[in-house]
Order: sequence, then C-alpha cells, then structure tokens
Amino acid sequence: MFGLNKALSFLLCASLALESAAFAPSSTAKQSHALRAAADDQVVDEATRNARIMAPLSSIMAAVSPSLGLVSPANAAPSASAYEANMRKNFPGALTNSAISLRVAAALRDRGYTPGNTLFGSSLCSDEINDTSESLVGDFQNKLGTDGVFNLGGLGGLPFVGISGMGAFIHHVPAEGKIFIVFGPHVGISDKGVVGQIERVGQTSISTSCGAGIGAYKAIMGKKGESSDEAYLGTKDFQEEYIIAKLSDRLDPLKGQEQSNESITFLTNKMYDLVWEMMRSEINAYTTKDDFWKECTEVTLLGGIVVNRGHGAGVPGGEDFYQPLMLKSLTKDGESDLYGEVFGDFPALAAPHRAAKYV
Repeated sequence: MFGLNKALSFLLCASLALESAAFAPSSTAKQSHALRAAADDQVVDEATRNARIMAPLSSIMAAVSPSLGLVSPANAAPSASAYEANMRKNFPGALTNSAISLRVAAALRDRGYTPGNTLFGSSLCSDEINDTSESLVGDFQNKLGTDGVFNLGGLGGLPFVGISGMGAFIHHVPAEGKIFIVFGPHVGISDKGVVGQIERVGQTSISTSCGAGIGAYKAIMGKKGESSDEAYLGTKDFQEEYIIAKLSDRLDPLKGQEQSNESITFLTNKMYDLVWEMMRSEINAYTTKDDFWKECTEVTLLGGIVVNRGHGAGVPGGEDFYQPLMLKSLTKDGESDLYGEVFGDFPALAAPHRAAKYV
C-alpha cells in the first residue's frame, strides 16, 4: 500500500505540474506586415501536447482514488454536460464570455485603451441571443467602460454595413483614439449536445442557431428549407442570398453527407472565413490610407466563434462561450499578433487567420 500511495503521489504531482505548465502564458513578439504563412499541420502547442499526457494520468487517478479513500464517489467531479462535452470537442479552446472579455480588456488597457479614447464595434449575428445581459458585447462594454457599441453585423455576423457603414463607424473615433472590433459567426449547441440547435426562451420546440448559416447549408445541400424562408429567396433576402453564394463552393466536402455535429461545425468555420474576409476588405479600405492614422492610433480586431447555449424552460442556461481564433492590432507602423500573449495557454487554432495580411 505504501508503494501504491507513493506512486499516486507522483502521478498527482505530475498532473499538477503539467496543468500549471499548460496555463502558463507565453510571450509573443511584434509582427510586421509581412506575416509568415503557417500551415495547419505546423500548429503544435504545448497545451495540446500536455493534454495527451494529462488524459491517461487523470484516468488512472480517477480509477484508483476512490478505492484508496483519496476521493469519495460523492465528492468526485461530475461528468461534463452534453453541451460542454460537444462544445469542447468541436470548438476547443473556447472560453466563457466573461473570461474572454477579462483577458482581452486587460491586454487593451495595457495598450492604452481607456473609456474616453475607445470606439467599440461588433460584427456578430443580429440574432437576439447574441444581445443579452450575459452577451460577449455586454461583457466588453462593462470591462472597457464604453457607453455604446456600433453594430456592424447582419445575418451570420457578416459586416453587411459595407464600406459606407464602416466609414461612418471609423469617423466616430475620438481624436487620436483607438478602435476595438469583436466579430464572428455564432452557433448553438442544445442541452442534449446537438450542434446547430438551441432552446429559446418561451418556445417549446428546438430552434436552429445560426439560422442564416444552417439555412444556407440546407439550400446548398439541396434540402428543403422552411417555406417562409423560400418565399423570399430572389426578392428581398439579399443577405441570405449572399451567404448562399459565397458558401456554395466551400461546402463541397459536405455534399452527400447527412447533417451532423461535424458538418455544422465545418459550416460554422466557413462562416467565420466569410466574416473575416468581408471585415478585412472593409477595414483595408480605410487603414491603407495615410490620413487614416491622423485620426486613429490603433485598431484591434478580435475574431472567433460565439457558441450559444440554451436558455429555455428545463435547461440550466448560463454564459455563452467564445472560441478565439484571431487577435490582431494594427497601427501606422504595422501589424501585431496579440493572440499568443492573451490566449497562448490554449490551443493555437488560428494560424492561417493570424498569419493573414491586411494588404
């Protein structure tokens, strides 16, 4: 027994050491405009490697601890909910809205962002579940101390305000001030763990999220959508038609497959690409002009995926999550990648997006 206890002590120490290392922040150097492209298979981070070691250690500890009286079954940690299990499987590295806003707001304050000099904009889907008391935008307003937010996003989170709307937003920046924009698509995960579904307040049936993205997916896959949606195609549904057109070729790998958690996750990542491409185009229309930097000193962009959870009857509710995929700062001197500084202790998921050039 003494030898087994000694072995368990070693496993526990190893587990704690690896866990501490996995959450140690990493430093990052300032990047120039010419960011080096990185392939997906080059993204190997310490947290992921540690997870491969932690998993078997955790399994051993969980199996033997109750029998030795180290942890009673009643006090053992409960298994993750179906929502959390599928959220972490399909959107690894996602954090609660409050955790995201806390990390990013701290980094922005270190860069001189204050309530008086910051213009805050968001490009998230216009779905009301993204505009609640616990929403990401609300959290950022509280932590940054900004009074308002300029809404750039339409269906799917795409900045459908266009060049004119972006110009109006940019011209609201305080003198020699700074701009912060959070953007990205959203996706729901139901209490039963189904990606693309969500429980809504006051409704008894399950709902889709994101409806615009999944509606486009169904149209491209040749599946019958809601009759109320089909009635407007080709007449007044300009934003949805744009999404369908831009997604069409990108969803080729899904054709012939049944809808699944994996297919909707794939769709959501392609929606992120659409949002980022449109955002980059609109930002470039202004930041590439020399006189822009006479009015604004810095633009910081946070891109990722909002992962909604249900708030209907019979579900626990709680904060939504956000999977950060990009955090960049742009000044007249060039571009800086802040992702490693703020999220370096989580999987480096966004190498292709973080390496993208503005020009």
